[in-house]
Amino acid sequence: MKRLSAKYFVGALLAGLCVFVGCGDDSSDPVSATPGQSYVSSSSDASLPVNQSSSSVVSPVSSSSLLIDPSVSSSSVLVNPGVSSSSAVTPTPTSSAGEIPPGTEFYTFETNPAALGLVPDADGFYDAGDVYKAVPKTSKIAFVLRHSKRSKTNTGKNSPLTPIGIQMAQTLGTKLAGDEPFYYASTDFVRTRETCTNVAIGRGEGEVDVVTWDEGINGSYFLTVPSDTLDALVAKKGGNPRYIAMYAYGEPFPTVANLNVILPTYFHDFFQRGNQFINEVIVANMPSWKRVSVLVSHDMLVAPLIILVSKRTVDLRIYEETNHWVNYISGIAVIVDEAGAVMALPVRGDEVGWMRPRDEVDEGV
Repeated sequence: MKRLSAKYFVGALLAGLCVFVGCGDDSSDPVSATPGQSYVSSSSDASLPVNQSSSSVVSPVSSSSLLIDPSVSSSSVLVNPGVSSSSAVTPTPTSSAGEIPPGTEFYTFETNPAALGLVPDADGFYDAGDVYKAVPKTSKIAFVLRHSKRSKTNTGKNSPLTPIGIQMAQTLGTKLAGDEPFYYASTDFVRTRETCTNVAIGRGEGEVDVVTWDEGINGSYFLTVPSDTLDALVAKKGGNPRYIAMYAYGEPFPTVANLNVILPTYFHDFFQRGNQFINEVIVANMPSWKRVSVLVSHDMLVAPLIILVSKRTVDLRIYEETNHWVNYISGIAVIVDEAGAVMALPVRGDEVGWMRPRDEVDEGV
């Protein structure tokens, strides 16, 4: 068995001594709204910023799984960051009434950041820190991320980050270090809020307000039913990540127990709902946020968004033998330039953007 990364192992032990996000456990109704209640981080220590090796034998592995030493970013070197271009947005077919037919693949945003000098890694993800550094100061960025690592067995609302999860979030913060303050929002879960506060610690911000925004970024956004309803139907048939992935990739549902009849009614049209999230939940609210926002949610929301903005090229097919699923602190970056052009990219906060749930380390907490 591979060893835990020395960096995360030592950092995890230290974080554990200080006492201090699998989800599918967010049953909020899928409604978008303006961010509401805020919390203040209990941490006042702003002095804790925490900063894969490439090998021909060992491939990069998620820090939450069987780990290798993630000492070097695997993303490509940036060249000449510039202003984003959205001239290649895919034309959208419409009906005679001007409506987009259900099931139509379309994108209302750009997905090629060549003008920023960004190149994706081998898995199709962009490093979140590289994106932050490459985007001009005249543009706004919203990172929509899955929470950091929580207990493998305790997935309830009050489940906190594990020591490794704390370290992962703080390390992401160091990638996003800068003088400007960020806007932070999360769902009403301990682990999503703690992800925000630990990213802030890694940035050197210390105590920050974290807005609770269940109405906008809850895990049930792509569902027409509460997530508990989906859980009850598929809990013993592979779990909801399997069917969320099949939905997002447009795969037919299995015929067992009439899932092929029932499940399509549980989901919104994928492309219509995904574009709605980018435009109505994120872009429409960005004027009221700081230049850079960190919004922390759950895999049920983030996985479909990654699949959408990658145009189904990123592999999160947990239902296949690869067993790939969205890694902790992976997600999307929504970028709006000064002309109002929108770009959306799949991003990772860890050294790889995906994880294998079956390989995830159980920290016993």
